[in-house]
Amino acid sequence: MEPVPTIDEQPPQPPQPPQPLPPGPQRPGPKVGQLTGGWGTAFWFVWAGAAGAFAAVWVSSRTIGLSTWWLGPETQARPILISLLPFVLPLALAAAALAHARYLPWFGMAGAAVQSVFGLGDLGRVEHLALAELLVAAGAFVLSAASLAGMLRPAIEPLAAEEQSVAS
Repeated sequence: MEPVPTIDEQPPQPPQPPQPLPPGPQRPGPKVGQLTGGWGTAFWFVWAGAAGAFAAVWVSSRTIGLSTWWLGPETQARPILISLLPFVLPLALAAAALAHARYLPWFGMAGAAVQSVFGLGDLGRVEHLALAELLVAAGAFVLSAASLAGMLRPAIEPLAAEEQSVAS
């Protein structure tokens, strides 16, 4: 027979629960000046599309045999660095959108103004291609300006807002 425990004896202690896991790396929250998810995606699509549209202008220019100023005639093509200039800003802004950069709407509007230079340079040479380039820049400008609505702003503390309304 087994011995019967007396009152003075302590029953065995249950095992200690496992220690909680340490917290993993925390993803930083959104910062003031960043775009919300939907606006950031729209911004990326438009600027990636702008690069694609300039590629279409390039192909169209070579197909119809009318050269834009940044491409030059086929027999005397511009240096490749000049020919790739229309793609630098759109691809940089699309990459910045993927990186959740801050203040993208302002950079986008400035970038669209710079992109319009390519269309303005072609106005006297190839009007239809110039129109396409200007429409791409205008569309990118409109979306960049509209994305100001999706840019995160600093929060106003309720007490400070209440004091401002009382003061006015």
